[in-house]
Amino acid sequence: MRRHIPNLLTAGRFILAVALFAVLAAYTGPESTVLGLPALDAALAVFIVACLTDAVDGYLARRLGHLTTFGRIADPFVDKIIVCGTLVYLIGDPFLHPGPGGAMENPSGWQPWMAVVIVARELLVTGMRSFSESHGIPFAATLSGKVKMFVQCVAIGWSLLYVGRLAGGPEWTAWTRDGLTWAATLVTGVSGLVYIKRAYLLLAMPPD
Repeated sequence: MRRHIPNLLTAGRFILAVALFAVLAAYTGPESTVLGLPALDAALAVFIVACLTDAVDGYLARRLGHLTTFGRIADPFVDKIIVCGTLVYLIGDPFLHPGPGGAMENPSGWQPWMAVVIVARELLVTGMRSFSESHGIPFAATLSGKVKMFVQCVAIGWSLLYVGRLAGGPEWTAWTRDGLTWAATLVTGVSGLVYIKRAYLLLAMPPD
């Protein structure tokens, strides 16, 4: 039974993703006393738990020596659902507010093009992983992928915290938000290039 704990955590993280999206879908803006700040606090809490379980299930899989094909495919797939889904909500209408000049601004710090870069990378890598695994070639996450996931989690977590608790506060909080969103976008792009090179080398190898 212990050997199946990592996969159970992955399945549990998918349930957390559904709960996270339900809370974000209920968010109606900072003015609401029920579906405003409380919704963002709940979303941040669920997001943090989901990110922590991602680290734990990978560690346990290696510790228990139970690295499965299901884990190699499902674990990063659920990660992508959480990250991409949260970004879609963060660039949505409830997070847009009129700025000083009347133009709409997004206090989360995420721009649509950033979401496009990240979603495109995740879809590309998912496709390469599925193709590789279907040909019997393992395509586990690399260090660059793990660093990418860590930076994404920190950036998205900070954005949720900023919108809910830090907006209008010290300038360094906004600078940190912007630095993290740009860093996450850049690291995601670089990681995608690393995976493309890896997939090319794996698939170019002659069969045994």
